[in-house]
Amino acid sequence: MIKTFREFSQNKQDSKTPKYQQLVNTLLIDIESGNLQTGQRLPSINEASEECYLSRDTVERAYSELHRLGVITSIFRKGYFISGKSAKTKTKVFFLVGKITENNKAIFNAFVNASNKDVTVDIFTYNYKSDNFREIINNHLGNYHYYVIMPHLIEESEENIKCLKKISGERLIFLEQSLASLHGLNSSILSNSGDEIAQVMQQNIKHFKKYKTLNLVLTEDEYFDSELITGFRDFCETNHFDFQVLDGFQDEEVMPGNAYLTMDDVDLVAVIKSAEQQNFTLGKEIGLISLNDNCYKEILAGGITIISSKPTEIGKMAANIIQVGKRQQVQVPMEMVLRKSL
Repeated sequence: MIKTFREFSQNKQDSKTPKYQQLVNTLLIDIESGNLQTGQRLPSINEASEECYLSRDTVERAYSELHRLGVITSIFRKGYFISGKSAKTKTKVFFLVGKITENNKAIFNAFVNASNKDVTVDIFTYNYKSDNFREIINNHLGNYHYYVIMPHLIEESEENIKCLKKISGERLIFLEQSLASLHGLNSSILSNSGDEIAQVMQQNIKHFKKYKTLNLVLTEDEYFDSELITGFRDFCETNHFDFQVLDGFQDEEVMPGNAYLTMDDVDLVAVIKSAEQQNFTLGKEIGLISLNDNCYKEILAGGITIISSKPTEIGKMAANIIQVGKRQQVQVPMEMVLRKSL
């Protein structure tokens, strides 16, 4: 009997993941690691059922999922074999985000560009709704080799955790945010923590000292980690700045001696317009910082200072995890790029 099946029968399996999916995950790992070679014959459904103490229906369903992925092929009266062409030329990736925001697009594009040419990626959105989140994942279990997920605004409820545990830890990659219950069980590339923004602002404190009041401008259009508010507040209190947290900027006017950190580009433009209408100069009477970068921010209004969670780097790291095939947990530090607006 093939080593993969023998070890599967001996190892204690995750009771919360369906048996057929456990077998699919195990076979995928061994195929991609080279433990199972192209053209190698797999046990028949009856043989695998007996060796792994599984029902015939379970083995048949696992083989059907692998066949649909193109990883194995069946030959009439000969059995199931590792498919050389499909196994080597296609790695399917499931990419799940809350919404298609500028930040998420930057991560996704960097991921796709850094991936090998044999990787195909499908992107899905769950609109920050847990029901949608679970439904989309459940509908695509077994259809992909890897699951890259940005679990923004997803609570650690029993239902959500149970759903995510159906995916093998070797196949699951969290981006930007993780869930404490699953920490260390899968790969994660995290950013946007409160500590990170407080630290990067502290490193550049001399550029903030000419302003009396710092304003954090929130938005409903772009996701941001709520810990950013905590980190911003901690920085202001530690350094004795007056500060405000504003719910958007559409009905506001900039005030001299104030600096504004905007989460959304609509508010960024609104701050610039208000400063121009009152003849205030960015970087002098008014300070302006934007969360995350775009090519136009380098030239907009003479250059907009940015604090970045490095979305491009996050996307590249996620692609590298798949290429290396090794589980990793990474914390990406934020960076500040100083330009004229501060």
